[in-house]
Amino acid sequence: MTSRIRSESTRSHGETPGDLSTAIIEDWSGFTGLEKEWDELLTSTDADTIFLSWPWLKSWSDVVGDSVRPFVITVRDADDRLVGAAPFYLSAMRALGVVSYRTLRIMADEGTGGEYPDWILRRGHEKAAADAIVVALKKARRRWDCIWMPRMAGWTGAGDRIGQACERAGFYVHQRVREFAAVKLPPTYPAYVSSLSPNKRQNLQTETRRIQRRKGVTITRCTSVEQIEPMLDDLFDLHHRRWNKRGQDGGFVHRPNMVRFYRQFAPAALQQGWLQLFALEEGGQRKAVQIGYVYDRVFLQLQEGFDPEYVTGAGNVLRGKVIEAAIADGVTTYDFLGDMSEHKRRWLAVVRHGFDLLIGHRSLKNRALFFKEVWPTGRYLRPVDHS
Repeated sequence: MTSRIRSESTRSHGETPGDLSTAIIEDWSGFTGLEKEWDELLTSTDADTIFLSWPWLKSWSDVVGDSVRPFVITVRDADDRLVGAAPFYLSAMRALGVVSYRTLRIMADEGTGGEYPDWILRRGHEKAAADAIVVALKKARRRWDCIWMPRMAGWTGAGDRIGQACERAGFYVHQRVREFAAVKLPPTYPAYVSSLSPNKRQNLQTETRRIQRRKGVTITRCTSVEQIEPMLDDLFDLHHRRWNKRGQDGGFVHRPNMVRFYRQFAPAALQQGWLQLFALEEGGQRKAVQIGYVYDRVFLQLQEGFDPEYVTGAGNVLRGKVIEAAIADGVTTYDFLGDMSEHKRRWLAVVRHGFDLLIGHRSLKNRALFFKEVWPTGRYLRPVDHS
């Protein structure tokens, strides 16, 4: 298939001399052509996260296939070096279930567990590259209405980079604060345990002793491709059984694309040294499973499941063992992802502030949407879910 790429030139003002050229890539073959450049750019930016890495985005694109249309804006300097990218895809939101808003979202933001969407802007070129992306968006404004970027990291400067560029262009920009939860890990596991509250520390130690006294209890860490599928199967099953006990379905039940993504990405993550897949087993049967990824010395905790009929505290014991292994591996942060909760606080998580960002160009249709703070998370406005 011939790649659909629309190219523009944008006069740069600010830190980058000369011209910047932009292109909008609108099919997967064009996106695949960026593979050799992508991660070099990403690691040269403040947006560097596993959720924007090439293996993550490519795994997602392989899962969603032609059901999703890419809308990737790239920025190159006069030497044809990639200095910026906004990896959008086209989606939709509906107001009151009737009015459709053509919506740009960051790839793999749904159906993966990923967070922290961003534009990827090379250090030293942030303002010029962001402005170039905005110019490309303005020229293509007949093909989109809104940009929806939920759960962005507030500690990377993403809000200033993107929000200010969009405000300079005269776009509507709404931003609201979100709270994330992460633990700064000390150099040793005993130091971590001693920092827990007396009640939490005693409960964890009691649960650990109770489970370790049982015959045939082991902690298994996935180290081979052959282990991945059976461990994921048990993760999905245990996650469902845990929530089913509460009268709810687990998140995987109605999200087949998420299941496929986990299966697609885990082998790639293992090859990269990112995969952190652990299980607590008794007599060869898995009673608790936790999956996460380590990227740039940060443990990103994605999902967990445990047998609700097993000994109380199996999930806590496994989490403790995972944190112990992470500290031994030199990991400095355990990121719970998701919102802050009292449960996470008891594990010493502290609040990190992020935000949701909703952007729209000036139009009569958008005026009604941005007149008040209406967000795509309530009953009046809902995004289409591709997961």
